[in-house]
Amino acid sequence: MKIRVLIIFVFLCLHAKAQFTENFSDGNFTENPVWTGETQNFIVNTSNQLQSCATSASTSWLFTSSEAINDAVWECKIMINYTTSSSNYSSVYIISDVSDLTNGCNGYFVQIGGTNDEVSLFLQQGTTKTKIIDGTDKRVDGKPVDVIFRVERDSVGNFTLYSKLSSETEFFKEGTVNNDKVTTSKYFGLVYVNTSTTGSYYSFDDINVSGNKANDRTPPVWKSLSMLIPDKLALTFSEEIDITNANFSVNAELGNVSAYLSEDKTEVILDFESSFQKGTVYSLSVDNIYDLSGNWMKAETKKIAITENAVIGDLYWNEIMFENPESSYEYVEIINTSEKVIDITDFVFTTRKSDGSLNTGQKIPKNVMIAPNECIAFTENPEIVRSYHLCPENACIVETEWTNLNNETATLVLTNPTKDTIYDELTYNSNWHHPMIKNPKGVALEKINPLLETQNSDSWHSAGSDNNYGTPGFKNSQFLDLSSLNLAEKQVWIEPEAFSPDNDGNDDICFIRYHNNLNGYIANIQVLNPVGEKVFQVANNKLLSTDGVIMWDGRTDKGKIANPGIYVVYIEIFNPLNGSKKISKLPLVLTSGIF
Repeated sequence: MKIRVLIIFVFLCLHAKAQFTENFSDGNFTENPVWTGETQNFIVNTSNQLQSCATSASTSWLFTSSEAINDAVWECKIMINYTTSSSNYSSVYIISDVSDLTNGCNGYFVQIGGTNDEVSLFLQQGTTKTKIIDGTDKRVDGKPVDVIFRVERDSVGNFTLYSKLSSETEFFKEGTVNNDKVTTSKYFGLVYVNTSTTGSYYSFDDINVSGNKANDRTPPVWKSLSMLIPDKLALTFSEEIDITNANFSVNAELGNVSAYLSEDKTEVILDFESSFQKGTVYSLSVDNIYDLSGNWMKAETKKIAITENAVIGDLYWNEIMFENPESSYEYVEIINTSEKVIDITDFVFTTRKSDGSLNTGQKIPKNVMIAPNECIAFTENPEIVRSYHLCPENACIVETEWTNLNNETATLVLTNPTKDTIYDELTYNSNWHHPMIKNPKGVALEKINPLLETQNSDSWHSAGSDNNYGTPGFKNSQFLDLSSLNLAEKQVWIEPEAFSPDNDGNDDICFIRYHNNLNGYIANIQVLNPVGEKVFQVANNKLLSTDGVIMWDGRTDKGKIANPGIYVVYIEIFNPLNGSKKISKLPLVLTSGIF
C-alpha cells in the first residue's frame, strides 16, 4: 500500500498543474492571487475589473506567480478606451522569469495594439523583443478595443495565438510558431503603456491560466561564494535548493559549522566557530545539494580568503616560455613571495615598446587570488599547456588573452590595474639558455630562486627536460633553496658537490654560495681542471652582497660543456676596506656532459 501511494505521489509531481483564474470579483488584487508591481497605477473598479490609474505617461505592470508552460492555455480579456498606437498599447506576459521588467526578462508576451493595431506574440530575451507571431494588421484599430486573446502551447514549444473581438462568437487564429528559447516560467504579468492623457483607459479581466510546470532536469548551479567577516561564508545558487543532507567542509580547522537557508531558498549562510585568518586560502567543498525537483548538483569546491593589497617586493616573474613548442603555447608565471593572500584581479602583464612606454598587455581575469609562496602561470590554452608539460593536478594555470612574445628578447612588466605601480620587470634574452640548448624553441627560462635579482642572467636557467622543458604553475625544475644551510657555519661553499649539466632538471647547476659578515667584499672565482688549468672564469672582481649565490652551469670559456671529471673551484674573496683576504679551493665533480 505504501509503495502504491509513493508511485501516485511521484506521478503527480511529474505532472503538477500550474493554474489560476482571476476575475477580480473579490474587489482587490492583493490576495487570491497576490499581484505585485507598480500597485499605485492600478485599481479594481466598480465593475470588478482591474483598471489602470496612472497620472502621467508610464509603463506600468503587475505580476503574479505562474509556472504554467507545458500543454498550457492562457486567456485574458483586455479593454482599451482609446485608439492604440506606439504610445498606447497593452502587453500580457504569459511567461516570465522575473516580476519586475526594469532590466528586462526572459519570456513571452502578447501585445494588443501598437503601431499596426494588432494582436501579436513576442519573445523577449533580456531587453530584446522579437515578434514571433505577426497578428493581423488593424485587428484592434477601433475605439474602444475589447478583445480576448488565447494562447496555446504544447510541451515542445508549439504556440498558437487566437483572438476574439466582443462582436465575435468564435476565436480567430492569428498564427502558429515553434519557439523553445525560454522553457520555464515563474510569473504571469499585465502591462500597459500610456501617454499623459490615457492613464485610466486600460482594463483587464477574466484571466484563465492552465497547464503543467516545466520538467526540471537541470541541477542547481553554485553561482558565488563571499566571506562575511569574521566567521561566515555566503553561498548563492541559481534556484531554490534543499540542504537537508548537504555536506559543507573546509580545508582548515574552523570548528563546527552551522548552515542556514535563506527564506527564498537560494542562499546559504555558513557560520563557523572560529574566525578566518589572514594568509590562508580556504577551500570550501559542497556536496549533496539538490533543487526542489530532486536534481543533484555535482560536488564542487571554491576558494576564498582574506585578501590584502600587494606592495613592491611581493610579486615576481618566476618562469617564461617566450617561444612555444609546436604542440603547446607560450606562458608567463609569477610568484607571491609574501605571507599575504593577494587578489590580482585585473593586474596587467605587458611589454615595453621601443620608446619605453607600455603596450596594452593582458589583464588577469576576475577572482584570481595568489596565496603565499604560490606561483600562477598565464596562457591562452591552459589545458594543452597542462597536458604538454605533464603538470601535477595542483599546478595553477589561468587562461588569459595573449599577444605573442618576442623569440629573442623583450621587456616583461607586471603592473597593477592602473599601470602606475610596477611589481617586477624583466628584460629576457634567448642567450640566457644553457649551452646544451641548441634550439631554445619550446624551452622555458626558470628563475633559480624567486628572491634572486630578476634582471640578472645568473638568476635564470633553462627548464629541465623531465617536464618537456617547462614547469608552468608548479615548482621550478631549477630551484635553489637559499635557506638550506646554517649561514654562520661557512663563508663560501658549493651546492651540490657533484652535478651533471645535462639539463634534465636534476642537479644541473653548481651553485657557489657565500655569506659575509661585512659589506664590500670582492670575489674572483675560477674553475680549474686537475692539472690547474683554467676551464672557466666564473667571477672577475665581482662585488658581493652580504649573502648570495653565483652559479656555474658546466660551460667552459669556449662555450662548450666541460668533460666529466674532478675540478677545483678556486675562490678568492678579499675586502679592500680592511685588507682581509680568504682563498678557498673546493673540489667539484662533473658527472656527465656533452663534448
